[in-house]
Amino acid sequence: MEFVSNLLSSGMLAIILSVFLLIPIFFVWLFTFTGKNRDYPLKKKAHNFCCCLLIFSALILFFIGVSYLENKNSKYDNTVDSSADGFTIENYKVKLNVHENNVVDVEEDLTVNFYEYGHHGIYKFIPTWLEYTGKDGNTVSRNAKVTNLKAIGDEFETDTINGKKRIKIGSANSTLDPGLKTYTVMYQYNMGEDPFDDFDEFIFHAYGDYWGTKINNASIELTMPSNISSNSIKFFNDKYRNIDITSYVDYYVEGNTLYAKVLNYDLFKSLTVDIELPEGYFNAAANNYGYTSMSLLIFIIIFAIVIFISWLKFGKDYHYSETVEFYPPEGYDSAAIGYIYKKESGRKLAISLIVELASKGVIRIDESDDKKTRTITNLCSVDINKAINRKIGITKLKDAKAGTEKSKLDKYFGDKDTAVITEKHEDFYSSTKSMVKNGYLRIDYDTINDYSKEAINNITEQIKKNANDNLSKLTTNERIVYDQLFVNSDVNILEKDTDFYIVFTNLNSNLQQELDAKIDESKSYTYMIISSILVFFGVFYFMFAFNIYEDLNPKYSILYGISIIAICLSVVFILLMNRKTTYGSQILAKIKGFKKYLETAEKSQLEGLVNQNPNYFYDILPYAYVLGVSKKWIEKFENIPMPEVNMGNFDYFDTDSYNSLSDSVSYPISSGGFSSSSCGGGCSSCGGGCSSCGGGGSW
Repeated sequence: MEFVSNLLSSGMLAIILSVFLLIPIFFVWLFTFTGKNRDYPLKKKAHNFCCCLLIFSALILFFIGVSYLENKNSKYDNTVDSSADGFTIENYKVKLNVHENNVVDVEEDLTVNFYEYGHHGIYKFIPTWLEYTGKDGNTVSRNAKVTNLKAIGDEFETDTINGKKRIKIGSANSTLDPGLKTYTVMYQYNMGEDPFDDFDEFIFHAYGDYWGTKINNASIELTMPSNISSNSIKFFNDKYRNIDITSYVDYYVEGNTLYAKVLNYDLFKSLTVDIELPEGYFNAAANNYGYTSMSLLIFIIIFAIVIFISWLKFGKDYHYSETVEFYPPEGYDSAAIGYIYKKESGRKLAISLIVELASKGVIRIDESDDKKTRTITNLCSVDINKAINRKIGITKLKDAKAGTEKSKLDKYFGDKDTAVITEKHEDFYSSTKSMVKNGYLRIDYDTINDYSKEAINNITEQIKKNANDNLSKLTTNERIVYDQLFVNSDVNILEKDTDFYIVFTNLNSNLQQELDAKIDESKSYTYMIISSILVFFGVFYFMFAFNIYEDLNPKYSILYGISIIAICLSVVFILLMNRKTTYGSQILAKIKGFKKYLETAEKSQLEGLVNQNPNYFYDILPYAYVLGVSKKWIEKFENIPMPEVNMGNFDYFDTDSYNSLSDSVSYPISSGGFSSSSCGGGCSSCGGGCSSCGGGGSW
């Protein structure tokens, strides 16, 4: 047990924690970044993992801060208002025997008047951390050691609450009758090294703030290790030398002993005894501070340095100059450009590819007059009837009285006697076979009969060849969108297609597979995860240093601030640690140059490019959309003549149209709600009351 105690009170624990820190880092590297898994697209998983760690770390820091703000009053010197519960203090004498090593033997004799039934006794707090204001006006915090805490002649127990020693006097099995009860509390208070420069000063906060009742007949008997002068003694009713009540204290000195009693002053708060002493008055005082907190904070700073070096070596992007580019990098569709440049969502990338397919003549996009319905037609379907513009002419021979025949005649003819069938030709023949036989209608002609069987076969083969030629030129991403659009038929009404959203995930997965290894340097993600783990442990180190051990010498309290800054800077470098490969950096430079051109291109340049490629505006439009400059791109073509295109009546010149097209995609809405769970409810009391400089109450 002694070994464990020494270990916990030394900086060795920080070293042990750091060694164990290497274990998860090693396994992350072993199972995620080596062997068969090395070429697996790590970006999203690494990013999500790091985000979780950083968010959790930020939450821990937040709660540390909240804890600090909530407990500041109890840790240091601010008064906590309260009122006594059924008792008054009739007499309170504090005896202090101060040794030359600044250790104080304390004896407190207090007489309590209980005027209610049901009390077991009293409790008293003795804090270890306090703030002291010296004669130079500087306030410093000091850590004291409390030992041998006991009550004389009464049953008692001790514990620690919020960093304060507590003694609880009395028996839980019996209560006291109303009346006077005298208690004697003794303990040793090691105040440690004198914190003031060029002078020594004995400052002791007697009585405590948190009794909640007036302290009657308050007196102090203070014995110093050597003679003192009465002129160097002052008394304050606070801990910051603001309320000087020396004139209300009757005191005198005999040799090295001070006798003092408070007269004609209502003492509710702590009485501070302040004796100015020459430098060197105290000798061989103990160092009450350890090295665990300092070690942990230094490790945090070291972690930050390691993370910074890792960013310099593995995370800082290669720099390539941007060049003016009239076209996007060769071989990259709009989805790939958007993914590389801004990590755009799968939804936006899919919409850009729909526009791209239209610009390539693979599909056409039509919308209803009210712009509430978008219909996408496959222009690469193998349909001989569309290719030859097949028409069937029919004539009504007689009316049907009722039934199926009448409804079909009304469908085809309406109030006319002749009609032309331009679609669903095979369905027409199969559904009207009996009506022709029974003389309801006559087929006058079918334009397909104008072609020979050989001609039909030739046209069909040519259609297939043209379709295959067009489809073979599609990128993998374009083909994913194309196939999903027409998985059921050659016409897709987006508002009614409940499965198209699947393409968002498929598109992202394909982009990861195709681009991550080429564009992003996987090693940087390795160090991103390792750095995130370091920050995660760094936050825990800070929590241990600040809230658990609290043994840092206040002279070095700046280390807390430096550690917070180190953690914040580490997070910044982690977020920046997603370096692209040399090739990826070159591509990104070209994309930036291309985007800059889209924003700054002049009319004369655009007119020249349109003369070379009449479809130039539409070819570039999907890229402008994913790069976020579609509005600027469209505005540049307001006064440039555009060719007729077979892309449908979709308004490609209205930037709001793309948002509407995106919104028209059906997306399943997950049902469910928030559930809450209770861990019991209620709270338990640890005795009640706390004070920065002691005090107590009844129980």
